[in-house]
This record gives sequence, structure tokens and C-alpha cells, in this order.
Amino acid sequence: MIKKPQGYDEAPAVTGEFQRLPKGKYVCVIKQVAVKESKNGNDQFVILYDIAEGEHKGFYQKMFDADKAQNPSAVWRGVFKQNMEGRGLSWFKGVITSIERSNNFTFQWDREKNEETLKGKRFGGLFRRRQYEKDNGDRPIITELFQIRSVAGLAGAEVPEDSHLPDAPAAPQARNRGGPRQ
Repeated sequence: MIKKPQGYDEAPAVTGEFQRLPKGKYVCVIKQVAVKESKNGNDQFVILYDIAEGEHKGFYQKMFDADKAQNPSAVWRGVFKQNMEGRGLSWFKGVITSIERSNNFTFQWDREKNEETLKGKRFGGLFRRRQYEKDNGDRPIITELFQIRSVAGLAGAEVPEDSHLPDAPAAPQARNRGGPRQ
């Protein structure tokens, strides 16, 4: 006989049915915006976003809700960061321009809490698959927002190719010491 474990009714069910976002072109919506300091001390524009339309609408909200059921300190996974200074300035301007064009909107610079005017705005997102290496040596593949475009600009955009890490060097082979001698 299997006895019901204590806390079974309260525990969330992990079924392994989580869906991965395919690479592609998506209309996205901004959930939150902030300016934070990057690791190298530069200003960084940070967008929390979700998929706004289609089969995968609300993808990151569903993921967050599932994560939160498992871990109360779960974090939102739909995050895009863009440096706002130096070499990142032109890319940052491209992000703002794409948001403006997608929403027939003009961003108001140098106003208190102007980042809040971006909440709910849409943009076009090009998503790619990228492989990375974990500290333990595993090499999973994730789907990530690669580039922000205007919603209209998605039509002519090409979905980026997958980005794979170079093959890991092969483990050194042991010399054959027990084979036949000549």
C-alpha cells in the first residue's frame, strides 16, 4: 500500500510537460522597464517582456507562475538587457526607435518616471537558440531574445541561426598498454 505523503495535497505537480519557446519572430509586450548598473559600471536598459500574440501568448507569465509554485523567490525569465553607453549606444537607440515605431509613440526623455510610459508597449522580437556551458560542464540550449525590431520590421527579418559552442576538446585517450606485442 502506498500512503499519501504529508503535504501531498499542497505540493505543486511537476509533470515535465513544460513547453520550450521555439526560435522565431514574435510580437512582444513590455511588462516592466528599469535602468540598472551593468557589471562593468555602465547604465543598462532592462526590459521584462512577454509574448503578446499567437500560440505562445503569455509564455513567460505561465513560466513564472509555474516557477513561483515551486520556489517563492522565482524570477521573471523574459529579460532583455542593452547597454546605453559607448558601443551599446547605437543598439540602445535602435531598441527605443523600434518601440516608438511599433506603437506610433514618441518617448519623452529626461522626465521623471518616463520608463513607466513604456509599460504595455509592443515590439518585434527575433528569438534564437543559443548553447551555453554551465559550471558543471553541461551544455544546454536556450531560446533567447536576440534582437528587438519594430513589429512591422519582423516581416522582412530572418530568424537567426542557432548559436552552438565549439565542440569540447576530446578527452585524452589512454595508451593501449595491454594489447598484443609485436
